[in-house]
Amino acid sequence: MTDSLASPRAAFEYRDFRLYQASRLLSTIANQMLSVAVGWQVYELTRRPFDLGLVGLVQFLPAIGLSLLTGHVADRFDRRKVVITCYVALAASSVFLYLTTRSIAATWPIYVTMTLFATARAFLAPAGQALVPDLVPSEHFASAVAWGSSVWEVGAILGPALGGWIYAAGGSAAASTSWPRSSPP
Repeated sequence: MTDSLASPRAAFEYRDFRLYQASRLLSTIANQMLSVAVGWQVYELTRRPFDLGLVGLVQFLPAIGLSLLTGHVADRFDRRKVVITCYVALAASSVFLYLTTRSIAATWPIYVTMTLFATARAFLAPAGQALVPDLVPSEHFASAVAWGSSVWEVGAILGPALGGWIYAAGGSAAASTSWPRSSPP
């Protein structure tokens, strides 16, 4: 057995894997930060826990409703193109969310945008997971899977923490938007 095979960091010997994991880490952190910010913004604007629950629901339903289709797309089409398209869709959804929350005094655009955001994430997950065997040789696949899980976990922990910290440091969403605050039910 060579040193390369024994190394727990063997997957990081491959440039494409390193770049993919770096983009995945940053994307996961950004996605988690956005989810935290949207939840706080909706709750702060409406003060209704039900509306906060709807934010979670619109982020969950596309993953379930599209699960068969997203797996089929990941198997049938070029996974790299699917992943890139999903990252572009996530970025566009974020920009659209920013623009709509600045100009429309309603919560429905947030729900629509978060549904589009979640749809892109639903396609990203299987395509991204299926991309890993294309980035490293089979003898380093176990290392790649382990690191991929770790990278996601780090992003899933750092994202909400950073999102909450930035939200607290920047003040409330209601203070920074033109939306009227709804009175509690």
